[in-house]
Amino acid sequence: MKTATADVASWLKARNDIAILTHLHPDGDALGASLALALALRALGKRAYVCCQDGAPDFLSMLPTEGALFLPEEIPFRPAAVVCVDCAAQSRFGRAAALLEPGLPLGCIDHHTTNDIPASPSLVDAGASASGELVAGVIDALGVKLDETLALCLYVAVSTDTGNFSFDCTTPASLALTARCLETGLNLSELNYELFRRRTAPRTKLLGRALNGIEFSEGGRLALMRVRQADFAACGAVNADTEGIVNFGIDTAGVQIALLAVELEDGVKFSARSRGAVNVAAMLSPLGGGGHAKAAGLTLETGFDEAVNTVMEAARDALA
Repeated sequence: MKTATADVASWLKARNDIAILTHLHPDGDALGASLALALALRALGKRAYVCCQDGAPDFLSMLPTEGALFLPEEIPFRPAAVVCVDCAAQSRFGRAAALLEPGLPLGCIDHHTTNDIPASPSLVDAGASASGELVAGVIDALGVKLDETLALCLYVAVSTDTGNFSFDCTTPASLALTARCLETGLNLSELNYELFRRRTAPRTKLLGRALNGIEFSEGGRLALMRVRQADFAACGAVNADTEGIVNFGIDTAGVQIALLAVELEDGVKFSARSRGAVNVAAMLSPLGGGGHAKAAGLTLETGFDEAVNTVMEAARDALA
């Protein structure tokens, strides 16, 4: 049975000392939606914070993280309740999963089709453009007015997960929420520059290395890019600088699946994008990944070449 937005709001109103968890390597929706919920709960006089294994990447530096976003080792108090936001599997919390103590009340707000977190209430709607869209509904149900700070968080969430409103997950609801956000006085031009165009020099160098090594196969339908630890070192870049690189693959004419393989210290992270009929969430699900039909991810704790071969085989099968 689908949980109603009002039920989530009632559940939150009845609790205090709330931790909001989101996935490791957070994107704009993960941090924007989570911070918006934390700030709304604080507006009601509750203690709340966001916990994530990784801090905010450079391109999300405009978000109000100070005193609201904490690494698992730095949390200000042990929570009496936890809400998972924009995360479809407990394995994606990384070290922050330590807060999910047995018996602790657990709620969930998410829009991934592959969500399997055993939470109640669980507001999961794959038809929403972003988790930020669902959080906005909860904030309204809580009776908290949408001010410029909340609007900033929600705009970042929705605009990034819709590809600046260019992906097919863009809906009338996401555009209506954006209009509400702009009415608070957001500087749209400056925000869009920070989110979608500005790059640090290391990030630009890393993009160049990834594009220089792009490989096309299956008659041009499959694109693969690699980022190794040596690339990070050569460019002075960090993991967050890989954000958006995979889109250059899927934006290439004729490509139906684009993959970005990123070497981590303890495994390999894949980002997958698709055009046409290929469902990359279904493609990666048997390997432990998930996400959306047109955008999904996976982390494998194996050697780099082995991991790439495994995912490439799955991609070729999906194109067969």
